[in-house]
Amino acid sequence: MQLFKSLLGKKTSTQGIVALCFTSDGISIAISDYTKNQKQSLTHCEFIATNKKQLTLKQLTDKYNLDHYDCHLVLATDDYRLISIEAPPVADNELAEAIRWKITELVDFPTTDAVLDYYQMPSSNRANSKKMIEVVATPQSTIQPLVDLCLNCNLQIKVIDIQEMTLRNLATLLPENERGIAVLHIQKVTGHILIEQQDIIYLSRKLATGFDHLGLNDVNLNKEQIALEQNGLALEIQRSIDYVESFYTIPPTSELAVIPLPENTQGLLNMLNNNHGITARVMDLSTIIDGNILLDDSTQSHCATVIGATLRNTPEETL
Repeated sequence: MQLFKSLLGKKTSTQGIVALCFTSDGISIAISDYTKNQKQSLTHCEFIATNKKQLTLKQLTDKYNLDHYDCHLVLATDDYRLISIEAPPVADNELAEAIRWKITELVDFPTTDAVLDYYQMPSSNRANSKKMIEVVATPQSTIQPLVDLCLNCNLQIKVIDIQEMTLRNLATLLPENERGIAVLHIQKVTGHILIEQQDIIYLSRKLATGFDHLGLNDVNLNKEQIALEQNGLALEIQRSIDYVESFYTIPPTSELAVIPLPENTQGLLNMLNNNHGITARVMDLSTIIDGNILLDDSTQSHCATVIGATLRNTPEETL
């Protein structure tokens, strides 16, 4: 999938990749330099809490010479919708318009000026199963200001990506990639679960539960509400794993890799392992990403998706 190419520029020589994600709270940034063997080495990664994004991005650009890098823009969770639909039975040159018409009633914004892309889902082994696609939809009014923000700092935008794809990039680095792995990324008020095997996404779901809801750090929260949130998260994880095993009839996913929380990741692991029987372990990005910097839990939590976005392509690949 090559998202939103009409918004992007032509390929030029580059020092590496800078990936950015703009949220209501600030900016996540990851910078990777190309090495002599045409791979990426992570050289800088941080989250900057700010409401002055243009000024902050200009300062980052000047400090790290970001105009010498390909820019990969990662959309925040609230910036787009991901919709699963049956693939329209039309010719390839008619597919975009067919998708636009089909999702009209499924989104809460006009599709006439929406920016759309899609990727195909794996085929199920079930009899009479339909060919499915995942559609990415975002209003032009949402994405254009983000593009302008980067262009105003002379950044060379080459890729616009989504959370699911960047998490997939990280999952492919795990030893379980061959037989299948589930990845859990819990943010402040939302989260994602993704199940992939051999680089192919079998399931991706947004979660309505974030670490602020789970009561891992705040003992003053309502205990009944905490129990509901924790049980709901565990149930969603187990249902997702069971669905993939049943619908695609592939071997069961045996482990859940959890991207660290800003704090008390072990509390989340203990809750899933001890209370709900889910085999969960921490997914320490420091051990799977090439680079010369240390990544603490807070940085990994805020920056996992931009780190994954730096793995999108190598210099010789083109859009």
